[in-house]
Amino acid sequence: MRLKPLLLLLFTLLAFSATAQKRKIEITQCDVMTGDRNVRRLHGNVAFRHENALMFCDSARFYVNDNRFEAFSNVRILNEGVTIYADTLFYSSQTSLAQLRGRITMTNKDMTLTTQKLDYNTRENVGYYPNNGKITDRANTLTSVVGTFYVNENLIQFKNKVVLVNKDYTIRTDDLAYHTVTKVASFTGPTRVESDQNLFYTENGWYNTQTNIAEGVKNSFLNSQSYYVYGDTLNYNRNTDIGRARRNVHILDTTEKISLFGKEGFLDGKQRLAFATGKLLVVKDFETDSLYLHADSVFSQRFTIANPMKTENDTLQLADSVEYNVIKAYHKVRFFKSDLQGVCDSLHYNSLDSLIWLHTRPIVWHEVNQLTGRSVQLRLINNQIEEIFIDANAFLVEQDDATSFNQMKGNTLKGFIKDNQLYRVDMQKNGEFLYFMRDDGELIGVNKQQCNDITANLVDGKLSNLVFRTKAQGFIDPPAEINEANSQLDNFEWHDTIRPLDRFDIFNWR
Repeated sequence: MRLKPLLLLLFTLLAFSATAQKRKIEITQCDVMTGDRNVRRLHGNVAFRHENALMFCDSARFYVNDNRFEAFSNVRILNEGVTIYADTLFYSSQTSLAQLRGRITMTNKDMTLTTQKLDYNTRENVGYYPNNGKITDRANTLTSVVGTFYVNENLIQFKNKVVLVNKDYTIRTDDLAYHTVTKVASFTGPTRVESDQNLFYTENGWYNTQTNIAEGVKNSFLNSQSYYVYGDTLNYNRNTDIGRARRNVHILDTTEKISLFGKEGFLDGKQRLAFATGKLLVVKDFETDSLYLHADSVFSQRFTIANPMKTENDTLQLADSVEYNVIKAYHKVRFFKSDLQGVCDSLHYNSLDSLIWLHTRPIVWHEVNQLTGRSVQLRLINNQIEEIFIDANAFLVEQDDATSFNQMKGNTLKGFIKDNQLYRVDMQKNGEFLYFMRDDGELIGVNKQQCNDITANLVDGKLSNLVFRTKAQGFIDPPAEINEANSQLDNFEWHDTIRPLDRFDIFNWR
């Protein structure tokens, strides 16, 4: 039983001796050696070996008892595929730490580091520079204040003022991890991937420098042309200039001042096309308020055409081309603006002619007026809705009271708006008019007239007076003879129950 402690002590001593022998620095070469048992001075073609590392220099001081050395001039380290050049080196076997100073160059595969201060652990193959470094490979140049190399893991961690420059883009961040094999850069802080054409921003994500595909999962957005795309998750392919966003999506058109919100979004930078789906909301900013619109899907695209105003002898120096935007909303379209509301099945906007087209059973409400027809056009002038045009089956209804409605109908209608107020309506061809006449609020009759062309003037959105452009024919029914049949023009309909009540009600189709 007493032999076991002795055997245990013997094994421990042998293990310690083997470890000490393994950690011992070997002097494998030098031209001249001087000094004593404690400190040796080496000159000319000096070479050391420690574990897997080979170290070379012109001269060195070797401290025997401490098993460490200082190397000077033409310092070089070879260690498992890593080559380092420096002016001076301080190396300790106890820590396997090489402290390199001066003009330092470190190479590993196709990557090269230059810096002035580098600490390198030869056993763990980990390097660290604390004060500015520059990394280059075949495609990229990267600079940062701090960098840590994990050679065995093919990983480099950069911090503080990190800038990666590629011929096609530049990455700027304060925290970047770069995998030297996959060429994927990962970010955990505010990061910009920018070029002359676009910008990708994220605060948590990655970018593959080989495939040019990126993903952001925190406060991410993409800017291409005049579009910005935001989303909880944002994927971007630089080769195709296509971005896809998911959850809490926001697409902003800075030129037209239009925002698209939804659950999913798409942007094609080359085609200059954007669309969004999923509980979709479109917001168009005007001078005094905004228009809110909902539909099943919305597409926005920019186009460029030759300037139609440009001539060969042009002296006004007009641009050779003109850019314009087209927005299309499909199915169950509802919109709300403080002074204007509407519903239809599809909507089309073209900034070239500043027209908003409503198709398939369109209805527009302005104050107490309802307008319907085959299609409705709203014209923008200086970013304000100033004209309304109905191309066929035009019908205007003004609510007089709960059961009475003033009415106008005809082939076409043109309305004029100023300061958000409808002040004039021109009804053209086959015009008909029905008006509830009152005296101090008391009904005195219903005036029903037919006239080919009628102009109605409105004050505060209500009919004020009429101008019959051609001879009118009609009659006035006294109150006692008024009934449903003679108080409505043919095809009269009142759709107040489906009118959007506010910007939240646009999501309720009815």
